[in-house]
Amino acid sequence: TPDYRDLDTDADGSPDICEGNDWNLNGYCEELLTPLGVDTDGDGLDDRFDAINSVTNIKGTSSMMGNGGSLIGDATPGTFATVQKKTVPQTDRDWRYVGVVLPVEIIRFTGDLQGSKVNLSWTVLAQKEVDRFEVERSLDNSTYNKTGTVTDAVALNLQQSFGFTDDISGIANEVIYYRLKIIGKSGEIKYSSVLVVRQNQAKLPVTIMPNPASGNVTVNVFADKNMTVKINLIDKAGRKVLSQNETLRKGYNNINLNLEKYSEGVYAIVIETEDDKIVKQLMIVR
Repeated sequence: TPDYRDLDTDADGSPDICEGNDWNLNGYCEELLTPLGVDTDGDGLDDRFDAINSVTNIKGTSSMMGNGGSLIGDATPGTFATVQKKTVPQTDRDWRYVGVVLPVEIIRFTGDLQGSKVNLSWTVLAQKEVDRFEVERSLDNSTYNKTGTVTDAVALNLQQSFGFTDDISGIANEVIYYRLKIIGKSGEIKYSSVLVVRQNQAKLPVTIMPNPASGNVTVNVFADKNMTVKINLIDKAGRKVLSQNETLRKGYNNINLNLEKYSEGVYAIVIETEDDKIVKQLMIVR
């Protein structure tokens, strides 16, 4: 049976915690499902999901887990979980049933922030007829709402690319989450992985690991396009002890620096582009 620790057994985009605990049977993940971290009766089931917290009356059945997928179960169960089936003919419970998953391979799903608009694009390979694409947006990576629909024709067994532009001019959140919901003509569904888009992101987010460092340090740089940068290492007296050019590819780049010949102390790593300069402090220890 499913429990609140599972993720997405059938890979249909709906977490097991939602499918196994859809108490009102409406198909939406709107129940309060955050574990309380308390197990009053010691039966291994968090109190959030336990209908009976008694040390003498311990039950482990579901309120709606009858035979053959029926919703007739124990009237006084040990868990609130419905463990339902969407349709009786299907061979398994919703949380692990793969028969309603649309056979579509999502090859690419990307987003490009341009001012107050996010240009979303995706490439798919469909093995079964697709009815439409629904673009869903979230501000907390929990509650998703449809922000657009794409109904372009989808050919079978052929890679195709699609796009949608989302206007986020009224959204102040720094982080915006997107996912793609693909709906088949027969009602099957396939969800994409979650895409994260950040507003007001620095041109070159930089992290240094480890810090403090001794022998080597890795500078991780995110570039929004292909570019060449200059990396300088400055000691505490302001002297440039290292200077080198690096070619960055669009995306995340790791640059390794050897520190063995430099003495212990505080240094600055300076990354220079055509129109920006990022300074990070580095501690070298011996």
